[in-house]
Order: sequence, then C-alpha cells, then structure tokens
Amino acid sequence: MILEFVTGTAMTGLLTYTMLDGKGVSEASKIQRIATNCGLTVREGGKLRTMQLLRRTRYPWGTEYAYRLPLGLSFEDVKKKRQHIEDGLNHKSEWFDLTLNDLRQLKLRQDILEQIKKLLAGQKHRKEIALEYDGTLRIRVYNEPMPELVRFDEKTLNNCRGWTVCIGEAREGIVFHDFDKFPHMVVAGMTRYGKSVFLKNVVMTLIDRHPNDSCLTLIDLKGGLAFNRFADARQVLTVAKDAEEAHEALRAIQTEMKARQAKFLAKGYEDVKEAGQKERHFVVVDEGAELASAGENDKDIKKLKAECERIVSEIARIGGGLGYRLIFATQYPTADTLPRQVKQNCDARLCFRLPTQIASEVVLDEPGAEELPLIKGRAIYRTDRKVIVQTPLIENDFIDRTIKPHIVIKQRKEETDAKPADQTSARGGYTLIIEDA
Repeated sequence: MILEFVTGTAMTGLLTYTMLDGKGVSEASKIQRIATNCGLTVREGGKLRTMQLLRRTRYPWGTEYAYRLPLGLSFEDVKKKRQHIEDGLNHKSEWFDLTLNDLRQLKLRQDILEQIKKLLAGQKHRKEIALEYDGTLRIRVYNEPMPELVRFDEKTLNNCRGWTVCIGEAREGIVFHDFDKFPHMVVAGMTRYGKSVFLKNVVMTLIDRHPNDSCLTLIDLKGGLAFNRFADARQVLTVAKDAEEAHEALRAIQTEMKARQAKFLAKGYEDVKEAGQKERHFVVVDEGAELASAGENDKDIKKLKAECERIVSEIARIGGGLGYRLIFATQYPTADTLPRQVKQNCDARLCFRLPTQIASEVVLDEPGAEELPLIKGRAIYRTDRKVIVQTPLIENDFIDRTIKPHIVIKQRKEETDAKPADQTSARGGYTLIIEDA
C-alpha cells in the first residue's frame, strides 16, 4: 500500500511535470510565447497583444487549442508562421518529454525510472500540428506523426463501395473519393511522389469493383509504361501512348458523348442517374502537359494537341452528367498545361508535393503543396474540404493478381486495320476475343 501510494504520488508529480515544457509552462502558454517571439502580435492601446486562449480540448489523437486572434492579425499571418509554432513545440529544454499515453504504459510495480528511460530512448517522433480557422484559430497538436507508409490490401479494396476509390489515410481515418459525387479530378505532383501509383490504384479498383459497368480510356503520354499492365483488361478500350493515339481515342469519346447527349435530350433525361445507365466511362490522362499545344513547334502536332485539349475540356464541362469521368494528371501544373475549363470543372484535387508555391496555387488555388514533407505518397486532397492524406502503396504483384480474372486476348490494332470495316469494333477499331473472366 505504501509503495503504491508513493509511486502514485510520484506519477502524479511526473504527469504534472510532463504536461509542462520543463520550465513550468503549459503547452498552450508555450504556443502563445512562440507566437509573440515570431512576431504574431499587434499593438493596441499602447500594449502588445497576441493570441488569447479560449479553450483546450483533449482527444485520443492529441489536443486542440482554440485562440482568439487580436484585431489586425489574420489567419494568413498565422499560417506563414506554422513551421515556427511546430518547431517551437518540439524544442526540448528538458529530458522529460512524455505524453499521457506514454505514462499509461508504465507498470507501477516495476522500476519506474528504468521504464521512463526506455520510453525516452524510443522516442523518435516529433509533434505535428494542423491549423484551422472558423472565427477562432484552432491549433491541433497530434501525439503521433502521420504514417509514412500505408499499404493497399484486400481489405482496402473491399471497403471501396459504389463508385468510390481509396484516397488514403488521414488523421481522422481512411478517406474515400466518390466519383458519382465529384465526377472529375485533377492529380498533380512531382515525379516519384505517388501520382502514378494513385492512378494505378484507381484503374485496378474500377476493374475489380465494377467489372461490368466500368469502361476505361487510358492516355499515358509517357510511352504507355504506367498503364501497360492494364492494356488487356476487357474494361480498357485503349491505352494511348502519344498525341496521335490520344487524339484518336478522344475523338471516339467525343462522338460517343454527343450521341449519348442527343439520346438523353430525346428521352428527357437530365443525367446518367435519371437515365438508369449503370456504365461509367473513365478517361484517365497521365502527364497532361504532353497534350499542351503551347510551346509546340511542329504545326501539325500543335493543331493535334489543341484539338485534344478542346475535347478534354469538353469532357470536363459536359461529361459528368452523361456518365463520363475525367482524371487529369500532370507533374508540371501551369496555366498552359492545366486547361482552365478542366480545372474549373474538377471539384476534386489530389496534390502531391510540388516544387513551388506558384505550382501549388495552380492546382489548389492556394499554397501548401510545396510545404509537404519529402515523403512518398503524402498529398493534399481537396473537395468541399481539405485534408492531408498518406496515399496507399499498391504493389504491382497485387494489381496483377487482382485484374487477372479480367484479362482477355485482344488483337493488335495493326492487324484489325487490314480487315474489312464490318469485322472491327465500333470503338477504336479493336476486335475483342473475350475469354471467360
């Protein structure tokens, strides 16, 4: 009993001490001190004023602090100092730096100090923060960092219901994107940060979850390598590898789209849902910058690319209600490479790390992507809200196993070109020989 009392008293003292920064200052007060030191202040009535704490709320993931900003200090001012606040909270002036979750792991009947040493020795993470503003400044301080690796597995795939695909893991849980709610998406990011992996995730998910209702036109302007493994899936109409093939595929979609529009008008249907049409036609463009006509010197190719841009913009503008879904990806987002109508009609954006603030503003209409950590798969997902996610890593072996039941034998296009027109498919000139899938 005496040992438990003494140990409990010591634990209470230790808990109180670890809630402070080693100098008797709470985390909330430390944030205020950091704000003052980095210039988040205004002078009012001869006095220097900074953020004022309104409330503190504890959650399983960490703590949320709500502050009132003084008049004259904006949320934009605070966002510019975000890194100062996070670095300040991670400044260690004392060796005691344990969380409440750490303390709960301690066993009272064993050597407390030895356990504490082991906990401290294993601490390699840093506190991360998130800022929000809804009339008050909310600073969320998380106990644990976001995972740097999330794997795509069978469970992830089975959780994709309806026309949803897995975007990744956020602080609040797994995030899914619904292509019936937000039909079109822009995906951007520097090479090797997860853009192509995400596109493969989408294509594989659609093939597996909607084997009879999904139709895919894949435009891979990096030579067809990223989408090559999907080329023989029966849901895939074509994999276009250059501007000429892209133009041919897009012209076929335009013709089909206009025919469907005329049919809906004649029947009085407002959109694909009212028409009761189950099929969704996904047009996935990887490296849309290669379709940009600006800067193209060859007159014929320039004209071809301009026509491609026009059709892609048309899909973005009127395709949603007709059952067409556009995913436009680029690693070089500029006003020239991301067509204005595509951007305006894509209510969903998935943005991996970008090199500059300007590039981030092109995609997201605000900075942020240039400040993402150098972690593969880390991205900003924005629809009617914005959230940071760790997109899942999907192995090629898993993709191949998943789509194997849907692989068919397709004749090469050059072979069908030599046959009479009545022996070829109406779409793209391909004849499909479909095996049991």
